[in-house]
Amino acid sequence: MSGWVRLSSYKFNDVMKKGILSTFVLIFGLYVAVCIYFYYIQNAILFNPTVLPDDHEFTYEFEFEERWFVIENETRIHSIHAKTDSAKGLVIFYHGNGGSAETQSAKFSLFLDNGYDILYPDYRGYGHSEGAMWDEDDLVGDMNQIYQEMTNEYQENDIIVVGYSLGSGVAALVAAANDPKELVIWTPYYSMMDMKNAEYWFLPDFLVRYPLRTDLALQEIDEPITIFYAGDDERLPVDRAIGLTEFLDENDQFFILEGQGHNGVYFNSELQYKMAEILAGD
Repeated sequence: MSGWVRLSSYKFNDVMKKGILSTFVLIFGLYVAVCIYFYYIQNAILFNPTVLPDDHEFTYEFEFEERWFVIENETRIHSIHAKTDSAKGLVIFYHGNGGSAETQSAKFSLFLDNGYDILYPDYRGYGHSEGAMWDEDDLVGDMNQIYQEMTNEYQENDIIVVGYSLGSGVAALVAAANDPKELVIWTPYYSMMDMKNAEYWFLPDFLVRYPLRTDLALQEIDEPITIFYAGDDERLPVDRAIGLTEFLDENDQFFILEGQGHNGVYFNSELQYKMAEILAGD
């Protein structure tokens, strides 16, 4: 009888071990599947482009021209280059994750009315721009090449880099790799790695194809930096991005636009006033 009990106990333990192992393998397999899914779905999470038809005509009332920049792999990036009389310099504007260069004219007027030309490039797959993005090298690399090409037309110390939302990280990385007059970012995030940790904390960092480490970029920039936070930002909450101010020095500044949401920040009267001061600077 005791031998039968021992045999049954061994069988039970063996079944339990196999059951635990099977459960672990199943959970691990599901986790790996989620990781793979996240790795390939990132473009759909991050980007919401507007693709313009080939025959689309821009009807802005200010003076502008359409520009094409050919990237190393022969991908063509489309931009709107708006100009004012006797420009003091150039603003290169990196937009958010939605839309295209067909956008609110107020974004252009804010800089044109303060004496700056503005270049408004679309990322790959946005507007008329060709190609598709796979990782940060495509996103930031393209914009960095465009920046460098524009230094053939404008003195680099007359170029101001501005980034809005998704474009804030792009602008910071481009500024860190070059020597513009100034960096201005609107409604930023701390980093895209931080955004991943807020929503998908259970996934490893190495899966992130667009880390966009604004936090690291700011530490490499010697030129003046200005940050505008939207106080009621529902997409990129201030409390997650306010840590960027730790990397500012006495030449830098930041503002929290009270009552302002994420969208339409360029209509905010405080931002318009402060931007006019920045653009009026020597």
